[in-house]
Amino acid sequence: MTRKYSCVDLFSGCGGLSLGLKSSGFDTRLAVEKSDMAAETYFHNFIGRISDLDCWRRDFLQSSVSDQAKKHLVVRELEQVLKAEDVMDSLRSEGIDLIAGGPPCQGFSMAGRRNPDDVRNELPWQFLEFVKAVQPRAVIIENVSGMRSDFNKYGKKSPFEELGQALSETGPGYVVQPMLLNARHFGVAQNRPRLFLAAISLEVALSLYPLL
Repeated sequence: MTRKYSCVDLFSGCGGLSLGLKSSGFDTRLAVEKSDMAAETYFHNFIGRISDLDCWRRDFLQSSVSDQAKKHLVVRELEQVLKAEDVMDSLRSEGIDLIAGGPPCQGFSMAGRRNPDDVRNELPWQFLEFVKAVQPRAVIIENVSGMRSDFNKYGKKSPFEELGQALSETGPGYVVQPMLLNARHFGVAQNRPRLFLAAISLEVALSLYPLL
């Protein structure tokens, strides 16, 4: 019997990444999404059919982080999930294989204002707080290619290398591989370059490559 891997999808949106992970043999133990509209689609497609939207909004959206987590979807800001000790402890004890996600990228996009003080630029660091608390075996962070470009107007460096270094030192430590990928090279009819940080824990890395 093929082993099913467990994962957490942060900033899940309507579930594109969860769908890809599911097709690759992963079981999404928790998805976190701030937008209730995106979460409606996620819930309907992955958890259960929503027959009464008003009832879903009243009963599910108003429930606690802990109660939502039991349904494997939390519709809150990530910061609120980090404060839910019972949820975080449960994920840690479960032994999650992968934490993946694409923090909101508007603050880094070359098409935007690229303000280094955009509050959304803090979300990748909250992602690392989540990794530190749960200590998964692997991590994937996805963002726009503009994340590697300096904020020249403000005289500030890009956070991409800093984020990769911080990930390598998070929790038990990770071996990190930065990658620049484009959806057009994988059968998608769109020029869509994206940056990825893919990492495995030092424990896993040493088990695979004992001479590291």
